[in-house]
Amino acid sequence: MKDVLTPIEMRATDKNTEYNCIPTLVLMENAGSKIAGYIVDNYPDKKKVSIYSGTGGNGGDGFVIARHLLNHGYSVRLFLLAKPENIKNEDSRLNFQSIRIISETDSNLKLSVITDSTQVKPDNSDIIVDAILGTGVKGKLRQPVSSAVDTINYSPAIVLSVDVPSGMNPEDGDVPDKCVVAHRTLTLHKMKTGLVKAQDSYTGEVVIMDIGIPRVSEEYVGEGDLIRIKAPLRDSHKGDNGSVLIIGSNPDYIGATVFAATAALSRMLDLVYIVAPEESADIIKTYNPEFIVRSVPGKVLSMDAYESVMQLESRVDAILMGSGSGVEECTGRLFNEVLSSTDKTVVIDADALKLVDRDRLNENVIVTPHEYEFKVLFGENVPEKLESKIGLLSGLSAEYGATILLKGVVDVIASGDDYKLNRTGNQGMTIGGTGDLLAGLTLALAASNPPFEAAYLASFILGRAADKVLEKKGWGYGIGDIINEL
Repeated sequence: MKDVLTPIEMRATDKNTEYNCIPTLVLMENAGSKIAGYIVDNYPDKKKVSIYSGTGGNGGDGFVIARHLLNHGYSVRLFLLAKPENIKNEDSRLNFQSIRIISETDSNLKLSVITDSTQVKPDNSDIIVDAILGTGVKGKLRQPVSSAVDTINYSPAIVLSVDVPSGMNPEDGDVPDKCVVAHRTLTLHKMKTGLVKAQDSYTGEVVIMDIGIPRVSEEYVGEGDLIRIKAPLRDSHKGDNGSVLIIGSNPDYIGATVFAATAALSRMLDLVYIVAPEESADIIKTYNPEFIVRSVPGKVLSMDAYESVMQLESRVDAILMGSGSGVEECTGRLFNEVLSSTDKTVVIDADALKLVDRDRLNENVIVTPHEYEFKVLFGENVPEKLESKIGLLSGLSAEYGATILLKGVVDVIASGDDYKLNRTGNQGMTIGGTGDLLAGLTLALAASNPPFEAAYLASFILGRAADKVLEKKGWGYGIGDIINEL
């Protein structure tokens, strides 16, 4: 588990918490009440508080903070730096409606809507809470936010920033324009990368606030992680959205290559190339005209295919080796030579796991073994306990550099000192071909995502598809049913 999160990791964790049946409204309530409690505990004699709120989730935290401080006898001035109809976050809108109703009857709350820089006045409060911009904002500040930041920085008040100081890039700590200078930054859930890299003169003391996000929201893959999948750009051209190469198939296992290629195409790839022995290639071509199949001499893959493979290697973003390839020694020589000759992401699956030299693995490689294949590749038995599996895979991944996706009831995906778990899927996936689908999905995602992300996203997507099939059809479904759900 990471101690420091990037903004996208934090957004994914938030969404995964909702996926785990904890509404984001609850997280906002937890954040606001926790920060209000911090103010009450640390500044009991400073009763005049100004809160500057933006239109996102950070602003919503500010609304909740205001509500809780009122219950502790504080005098609160709340400044919304936009028209209420411009509040983007649904939870923030709900909390603003609440605070607006409260403002009609509670004389300790003064609510002001600021839409112009001329409305921003000097602030002589005891405490200022900066809840303007959160972890999703980059770039130059607009008005009236820019003037509000100036007012906050010129004030003699104690300044507390929620999550990150407004104006700071939450990814790298850069300040492209101007930034709130906080005495303390109260960051939610975990430390952020931008705060680690930022100057202390902007952040002040950083205090981590536990807002009730469960461990599983980070540890297990969830729907929130799908935000990492890149959508095709409107102005993209052929090949811009991913091209991949599958090296596999002998006449006995043609289906494995077809399944992998079909799964790869399900992820909106532009081009799928296949290199296969001539006897297999002629049959593979008949399954889908979108497959670009290159035939090589012989009944099985050998070094005779090397030139064809490397000609295509320069055109693709990722490579899959092993689908239905067989375990002949000549095939192993080809796989090992390709592995040593490319810097593209390489997914190693099925028969290739029994043929590649593990000393050739590197940070561009993803291996996708089940327990037996894992033992063949690494010479290690898989422990029964989940914690022990994580430890073993993390150690081997760090040693060899590769991302390891160990298939099981709970998939374990490890990459150096990071890991993810996946619990989607069901026992109906014991049918032949599901591993090939996983390899194809991993390949497709590796065309545009780092190896670790590609592996755990593929694991989740395939398992979720199988779970949807089970809900619709019950037990006894086939591989085609899963393909239709991808």
